[in-house]
Amino acid sequence: MTYQDTESDRRSAEWYVVVITVALIGVGATGWKIITRPSTEEAMRLSLAEMHVPELGTAYALHPDTCGITKTLWKWTVACEGVPIHFYQDQTLCDPGPPKSCNPVPSGDKNCRSFYWDINLDGKPSNPIGDKDRYASIEEDCRPKGTPASEREEMVRRGIAPNPVEILDYGGFRVTRSQ
Repeated sequence: MTYQDTESDRRSAEWYVVVITVALIGVGATGWKIITRPSTEEAMRLSLAEMHVPELGTAYALHPDTCGITKTLWKWTVACEGVPIHFYQDQTLCDPGPPKSCNPVPSGDKNCRSFYWDINLDGKPSNPIGDKDRYASIEEDCRPKGTPASEREEMVRRGIAPNPVEILDYGGFRVTRSQ
């Protein structure tokens, strides 16, 4: 055995030690992440705060069964279907003018949506179809858990204010703005 063969074997052994060490660190970090992940309820609360849809947060606060949550090892998958967004909003319909004039939205107007998102181990939401948004949503039929009046009563009882929303009507083309 020559000096060159011994040196080659030493470098090879050092390389294996580095690879094994890096692999063990990766496995340890992943294991730690899984062990310390938030509870399902905490992950849901964190993701709702990140999504910036206050009406969805209100619906979930009043009726946790509004959303179906599936937990896997790496993430949670959430589906909230038929949420009556208009129950949790104070809507006004405005003609931008000039002069600007506003009235309550007609009682027959509905805004119901279904929301879908994934939650990672940090409680951050992501769109399950891969867009850069935090969630996917689609307009859908309402699946209310109560009446508008009963929802408002429960909101008052819990100290939850409806989200004020202004709908600007530009001759049939409507633009919604949260205030």
